[in-house]
Parts: sequence; C-alpha cells; structure tokens
Amino acid sequence: MKKINYKLKITSHLSVILLSLFLLTACNEETKLGMEPTDGVAPGIPTNITVENINGGAIIHFIAPLDDDLLYVMATYTINGVERTTMVSPFTDFLKVEGFMEGEYQIKLNSVDKSKNVSEPVMVTINPTIPPVKAIFESIKIEESFGGVVLHWENETEANVIIEAFEEKEGEWISVENFYTSAKDGKGVLRGYSANPVNFKFRVRDRWDNYSEFTEVPEGGYLPWKEVEISKKYFKKLGYYLPGDATELNSSYTIDRIWNGNTTESNCFHCGGNKGIGLCVTFDLGQEVKLSRFKMWQRTANASFIYNHNNLKRYSIYGCNEITEWMRYDSGQEDENGEVWPTFEGWNLIMEDVHCYRPSGFDSTVVTNEDKEYILGGDEHEVPIEAPSFRYIRILMLENWSGGTIGQIEEMSFWGQIINGEQPNE
Repeated sequence: MKKINYKLKITSHLSVILLSLFLLTACNEETKLGMEPTDGVAPGIPTNITVENINGGAIIHFIAPLDDDLLYVMATYTINGVERTTMVSPFTDFLKVEGFMEGEYQIKLNSVDKSKNVSEPVMVTINPTIPPVKAIFESIKIEESFGGVVLHWENETEANVIIEAFEEKEGEWISVENFYTSAKDGKGVLRGYSANPVNFKFRVRDRWDNYSEFTEVPEGGYLPWKEVEISKKYFKKLGYYLPGDATELNSSYTIDRIWNGNTTESNCFHCGGNKGIGLCVTFDLGQEVKLSRFKMWQRTANASFIYNHNNLKRYSIYGCNEITEWMRYDSGQEDENGEVWPTFEGWNLIMEDVHCYRPSGFDSTVVTNEDKEYILGGDEHEVPIEAPSFRYIRILMLENWSGGTIGQIEEMSFWGQIINGEQPNE
C-alpha cells in the first residue's frame, strides 16, 4: 500500500496559502501606494499676478500656492466660442495664453491638487496686442509676375499660420492654394496662369480659426505675364572649360546632370579636384531667353545632405549671348599660386549673391519639416525683370552649406520667354 506523507502535504498547502497571502498583501500595498489622496481640501489660489500682453495673447506671471499636493495651475478661457485650457506644473511661475484677436478678455486661474480639488477662481484681465494674423495681413505685398503672382509677407513672431489664396471663377470665390508657414520672411507663388486678367484675394488664418480681412482686388484684376518653361532638350555642354570653370568629378557627375530631369536621386553635377567654391559652372541653354525665374535642387538622396554637404548656399548668375575667342582662352586671372579664377568681361550680371532660401532660417544641420518640404520642391528665385536676355549661363559658386571648398548641383529648371529660338506650342 502506498504511504501518504500527510505532514509534507500539510506543509505544502500552508506554503501555498502563505504565498497567496503575501501576494495579496503586496498587491493591496501596491494599490494603496498608487491611490490618489482624497483629502477634500481645496488648494490655495495663485497670487501676485501680473500680466504681460503680447501679440495675440498674454503671459500671466504668478506665485503658486504652497500646498504640498499641488498638481498644476490652470487657465480657462474662450476663443471663438470654444473653451480652452492651459495648464502648467507647480514649479512654473508663468503661463502663456494665445489665439486672441485684439480686445479685452477674461482668463480664469485655478489651482488643482492631486485629489482633483479645485481652488476658488481668480479672474485676470488681458489685453492682447495686434494678433499675428492681422500683423501678417498688413505686411502682404502682391506682385504680378510671369504666369501668375508672387506674395511676400513678414511674420515677426514666427507664428504658425496659413495664407489662403482664392480665385474668382464664374462669380464664385474658389480656394486655389494654402501656404502653411512660420517663416519670418515668407513668400508664396501662384503659377500656371495665361496672360489674361484674373481676380485673386488672400487672407491669413491661424490654428484657432482667427481670420484676417481679405486683400483688395485691384480694378481689372491681376495680369500675369506670359511664361513658358524653357525646354531642356536644347541645353548642352560647351565642350570645353572657360578659364575659372570648375571641372567635373568624373563621368558619373557631369555638368549635363544639371538638366537630366532627376531631382531626387544622387545623380548630380559634382566639382572635381576638391575645388568649386570661387569657380564657375558654365553651359549653353541652346536659345536666347529672358528668364522670369528658376529653381535649383540640392542633392538630397542622403537626408544628411539637405542644407548641408556640398550643396550651394550662395552663388551669382551671369549670362551672355556669345562666347568670344578671348573669353574662351584669355579671360580669367591667375593668382600667385598658379590658380586661375574667373573674370566676367563680356558677361552680364543677372543675379548677384543669390542665397538659397531656408524657411526655418537656421544655419545648422537641424532641418525642419518645412525646410525639407521646401527644398525637395526646388529652391525658387525670381529673376529681376530688368535683367537682359541671354543664351549662355555662368554660375559663380560662392559658398556651400558645409563651409567646404566643393560645389554640387542636382538639377536646374528655368522659366520665362523665348527671345530667339523655337517657341513652344500654345
């Protein structure tokens, strides 16, 4: 007969019971430790309140109450019929409220403790100064341009806003573009219009659904200038380097990569000989053109290249209609080290010291989403209307984004009018 060890069995059962009791106690202790206190006593109120009115809001300074269980200080207010709150920790002595148009507003301040007890309210009056939507609206300038209009605006507070564009079609105003921006000096472009009068109006909106007025429509509307994209099928290399021109790195990074239509892959022109800055890139557009604008793309296949690496930060553009024998062989200036630098006799200055635009304004390797979105679409620049027409283009590389000596260009596109060459089909 099998012998049962009752002593061992009882001991095992006791062990299980004791372990269960221990775990239950531990859980209860853990639950107790994790519970919020419920003392039912409201905290003190914020004191020593002062107000600093700012554009579209206010900074409210205060001294928080000394309650040990204080959780936060809260501001409650209404913007455009919507109740909003702003909360700050008990270790902060100010909070910011934003989103107001001009006027007088009441802000309710409360202290809240860890038991969710709320103090008596303290009412604070604020008088925000001119809101960003109004300040930006008053700075908007609209200019007729090739194929559309160009807008410029100032945003001193770098507020996140939307510039809304509307076009009148058959008596109705239709939204045609939204420019999302926080740039201090902003620019927006409406393109693709024929040389016929068109009515546009613009307004500014912020994230609290505050709106500016609409811009006035001039009598007769806006008249876009006729503009075409300059066909790249006529572009070509010179077949030689002018004195002071940068050389190509190798057969994979030649000058004709500038017009091969590739704007995203690592398929660019790259200077050879660890040189480029202070030298030129020269090529033939194939026909005489009067430029309205152009875009230059950076090499961006590697994300770390954006606003960095050998991409151009500053450059100047020259143009001419004929390259003479002297320009080909005898121009240029040799320095004491035997280096030949470009000279520009026979060339017209089209644009001097062009700066690659960067919405954030940063001069570091920190790239914002707005920076990236902009540069992937190409860095666009207006060519001065008084600039002469030309066939040959020469780009003097002045500075790259890394501060190095090499230059590179991913792609370029040009728009304007054909002066002497094949006109595109209408």
